[in-house]
Amino acid sequence: MSAVLGRIRALLPRERMTRADVIAGLPGAIGSVPDGMASGVLAGVSPLHGLYASMAGRVFGGLSTSTRLMVVTTTSASALAAGSALTDIPDEDRSAALVMLTLVAGGVMIVAAVLRLGRYTRFVSHSVMTAFLLGVAANIAFGQIPALLGVDAEGGFALAKAVNVLTHPGEIDWRSAVVGVSALILMWALGQTRLRLYASLVALLVPTVLVVALGWDSVSRVSDIATIPTGFPIPGLPDLTVLSPALLSGALTVAVIVLVQGAGVAESAPNPDGSRSSANRDFTAQGVGNVAASLLRGMPVGGSVGQTALNRTAGARTRWAAIWSGLWLVVLLRGTGRASAHANPRSCPDCGSCRVPGSGQAVGHLEQRIYLPGRVRYNADGDAVAAGHSRGGNRGRALTDPAAEPGSHRPQGGSPAGGR
Repeated sequence: MSAVLGRIRALLPRERMTRADVIAGLPGAIGSVPDGMASGVLAGVSPLHGLYASMAGRVFGGLSTSTRLMVVTTTSASALAAGSALTDIPDEDRSAALVMLTLVAGGVMIVAAVLRLGRYTRFVSHSVMTAFLLGVAANIAFGQIPALLGVDAEGGFALAKAVNVLTHPGEIDWRSAVVGVSALILMWALGQTRLRLYASLVALLVPTVLVVALGWDSVSRVSDIATIPTGFPIPGLPDLTVLSPALLSGALTVAVIVLVQGAGVAESAPNPDGSRSSANRDFTAQGVGNVAASLLRGMPVGGSVGQTALNRTAGARTRWAAIWSGLWLVVLLRGTGRASAHANPRSCPDCGSCRVPGSGQAVGHLEQRIYLPGRVRYNADGDAVAAGHSRGGNRGRALTDPAAEPGSHRPQGGSPAGGR
């Protein structure tokens, strides 16, 4: 037992944990909820993957970073790269493929550290990184215009979808536009004040209250895509059957992007004691963070410019701040998950008699609130289980009854639901 405890102590940061680190982790945890969910959306998968990755990256990646204030979490660049690698993969396999891609990318990062490839990051010019980040920002902005304005846009890439929305103004949902624009204004305005640490939280809460208070059902909600989990996911190995040459290539691309961006974070956030960061050690930390994220059904993570800056602004002093950020996130999700379990249930539009609790647990023939026509739905594991109201195989079984089979419920006066 003493040997096990000794190994655990060896993994923990050697710096003394301070009260400032514990407090500094809270703003990062709050901001990571919308950031993590947005990363999942950017990658084209369930937002749950982003939340799981945010927890795993901060805790396990933060254990051994050489850049002490670096926060290892989801990033827009890695999310977009992962989403591009999954473009040709069927919806029902995307979650499993993303988890496998994350594991492979983490392995590549660890191998890069073993081969001591960190010294080559200094050859990446500042102009290249600037152009890369500008491209990522533009892709994000164009890609989110349809969701911002509540339009189901057509197009093969982000810019095409944005043009489709702007050329069809009659399809814009004004309620969605009001909610989205108000969130942007709040983020910008509060960012100029002393409340900037909580800007993302306020921008998330105020429009949410507005939607609920006014009953704007036309505004898309997170519950239309996935249910927020009530705790930490159970670790599990990725599905090896989804591994392919294309997935390996995508994982290599993600690894390179994460490592280069992490090197930029190390330059922008020097250690408080003046010690020099080790690129290879940061490679290892980010690799470990990705391996842990994959085992917890997460997505790629890396050194985040924005979250690291928030960590420094909040008063972080050691690696413990990033670790506490991940722990606070677990606490937050546990609390919000319990609160959502008592939300008002919704009726099934298919039969009118089933009720679906806010916790996402199924009653009757619905699984995980699968009733949004024309959209892919995800269960609590992040798997795509249906498009619209359809269900299929074990992926669509109700979590409240592991033995439940699709089609076991009969709407009043109708045929088996599963036979539609």
